[in-house]
Amino acid sequence: MQVHKVNNMFHNFIYEHSINSTMRPAQHIFNFYSPSDKSRVAKLVCHKSDVPIRPNYNNPVLAIDYLVVNDTNKGNGTKILKFAEEYSKKRGCNGFMTLQSDVGFTPQRIPHIFYRKFGFTTLDKKTDRRLDRFIKRNKDATWRDFPNMLMHYPPIADKKQSLVNKLWSYLTKLFK
Repeated sequence: MQVHKVNNMFHNFIYEHSINSTMRPAQHIFNFYSPSDKSRVAKLVCHKSDVPIRPNYNNPVLAIDYLVVNDTNKGNGTKILKFAEEYSKKRGCNGFMTLQSDVGFTPQRIPHIFYRKFGFTTLDKKTDRRLDRFIKRNKDATWRDFPNMLMHYPPIADKKQSLVNKLWSYLTKLFK
């Protein structure tokens, strides 16, 4: 395992970057610390996946293997995902990310809602709409509401836009 103890700054966080090269592909591990008290704020583990895991997209994506944020509801998770998006671009993944949203770590408040608010989508439009209803109602989801699921960023475009939706979109733009 290579360790790069670098005092890099990102959104007022100090972070260390290490590489676990025993894994194939190599995992990149980022630990984010508060500059004031040096406590760990978050941990991100990811790798560049050349395996096509996103439908209709055969380019590499940044696969997020693990993400934990110690203090929630402070904007830190969003900052870490923005860091991951930037890192994805640096690694040649064009900002594309995929992750497994897991219900096991916090079963009473699963992260699916947070990822959806950031812009992640699932492969199932019904599930996305259901997640959107939870967001609209400002309701937390639990393990009973959703299973573990693969989520993708940026959102997967719905290529089967109906003629009615296209017409409606055109008319609303026309009469604005």
